[in-house]
Amino acid sequence: MNIRVRVPGERGKTITWLGHLDVVPAGMRERWLHDPFGGVVEDGRIYGRGSSDMKGSCAAAMIAATVLNEVGEKDRATVDFWFTCDEEVGSQDGTRWLLKEGLIRGDACIIGDSLSRNPSSEPYIDVGCKGYLRLRLKASGRSAHASMPFYGDNAIDKLLSAIESIRGVGDYRLKVPVGLEDVIGSSIEYLLADNSLTKEQKDSIKRAFHYPTVSLTMISGGIKINVVPDYAESSFDIRITPGVSSESVVEQIYKLLDDFRAKGIEAEIINLENGYYEGWDSDFASILRKAVEISTGSQPKPKILLGATDAIPVKRFLGVPCLGFGAGIEEMAHAPNEYVTVGGLMAAAKVYAILPYLLN
Repeated sequence: MNIRVRVPGERGKTITWLGHLDVVPAGMRERWLHDPFGGVVEDGRIYGRGSSDMKGSCAAAMIAATVLNEVGEKDRATVDFWFTCDEEVGSQDGTRWLLKEGLIRGDACIIGDSLSRNPSSEPYIDVGCKGYLRLRLKASGRSAHASMPFYGDNAIDKLLSAIESIRGVGDYRLKVPVGLEDVIGSSIEYLLADNSLTKEQKDSIKRAFHYPTVSLTMISGGIKINVVPDYAESSFDIRITPGVSSESVVEQIYKLLDDFRAKGIEAEIINLENGYYEGWDSDFASILRKAVEISTGSQPKPKILLGATDAIPVKRFLGVPCLGFGAGIEEMAHAPNEYVTVGGLMAAAKVYAILPYLLN
């Protein structure tokens, strides 16, 4: 189910506020201090699955819509608040379907699915997000009795060699737009502020925007412990900085696999989508920055989201500016004991309510 709440304004512009109602499963109940669906309020925090990702921002949007409706239509833009389904599984029946049907329209879009460490006192605005490439490797071999492996052709062994080759994509230097370097610097500074990081993690963060991140996420093969496997496969999630063509990374992948094709290795691109970014000094960014500063008393900083949001299809279908600000706490998304702060909810609600008055 997808829900739209329209709060009309007198000005001829429309802001699209976009958020999703679905959440991921709660996981193991014993890892939660409170009922993951109980909404317990404790020490300025509201606990529950989806509180940060992203029912907190949805609640803030509902409050903003209520306030805007009560004060009348004068001197502000119209706001379409969209509460969509299926974002956690690709948005095929949510945002993507709504866009294909021409139901989502507007002059600018604010994404509520935005995370930071403390949105009320240390606000950040997502000016873009990374693109992604999902890759599957398939290895074919020949089965044999495990006691006589020389009669077989081990698909898992071949797959492991190909996997190591694909990891080399992480050393491919991306041609990042020069105009994005300041935002990348701000994004790295934001990520490095976590005092619990190890040296290895810090080194990876420093590379995360100028090189693809490569995650081996699934691997399978073999049918029985005493049988040489004749088939194996693995899957990779590769993230690519916005402003860089994903196709250039695909070319690099095929180069790395050149020597493996004759050995029974196939590569399949499952999914491919470029990221996007907005200029920090663009008109809409300037307006949102002002709304955040009024609401929190702090000047926001820019960052690029490492993951992907529904802003990517919005940008592709509508071509309007898309920026993210929300109540969510970054490290809490999809985690046990997920929470959102009351202060973060208040900050997001104020931003969503103020923004329509600033868009001319």
